[in-house]
Amino acid sequence: MAIHLKLFSALVLSMLSLTAYCQTDNSTKGVAIGTSDIAPGSALQIESNSGGLVQPRMTTAEMNAIPTPLDGAFIFNTTENNWFIRKDGVWQSFVRIETPSVILNRGQTNNAFIITNTNTITSFPLNQNNALSTNDQFYSLSENNGEIGILRSGTYLISAGFSTTSLPAGSISYRLEVSVNNSNTSIITNGQVNLPGSDYWGSSGNIILILQAGDTISLGYILKSNSSYSRTAAFFNIGISKL
Repeated sequence: MAIHLKLFSALVLSMLSLTAYCQTDNSTKGVAIGTSDIAPGSALQIESNSGGLVQPRMTTAEMNAIPTPLDGAFIFNTTENNWFIRKDGVWQSFVRIETPSVILNRGQTNNAFIITNTNTITSFPLNQNNALSTNDQFYSLSENNGEIGILRSGTYLISAGFSTTSLPAGSISYRLEVSVNNSNTSIITNGQVNLPGSDYWGSSGNIILILQAGDTISLGYILKSNSSYSRTAAFFNIGISKL
């Protein structure tokens, strides 16, 4: 009997303690914490000047493992360091402060514009030393030309372009492409140019790819003519943004 009385007393004390911090207004059926003055439209009202509301915190893997989450579910994703909300049956980032991007650029460079008589891929001559801006939470820059590591899974817009002030006369085919993990090559743009005389020329294009964390993308180009030579590049540029 003494044990039962102790358990009963502990239960009563716990309920009294909860009542002190959580009160229900019978007229609105709302729940209040830290106040007894519940606004008529509040289902849950929290008042405090010394603490914050902490919602569930978890990794991306733990978030995706939640069974049948309802639309409107709200968590803090510790992998992305961002809030996520469940909407239309998928998890979506709740706050996007900026568009995570990387820009690599190189200006006029002697003999950097390579033309061959084969289908040899030439890497864009851009590496970590040519970064104008980057976000090290999303991208890993490399010493290897044309190579960029992806640190976060998602959908990415990739753009690339180049030009020369002295493309030779005659027929030249061109192609800009991106490969993922040295395979799965996608063409950004391609075509053929036939100038009557040596002149300024350039090309650029965009492509959207779904990439995974740990992927490495490589950007390259083909300029094919009847003979091989090099020209001064006016610029080379790579831009990547996570959508």
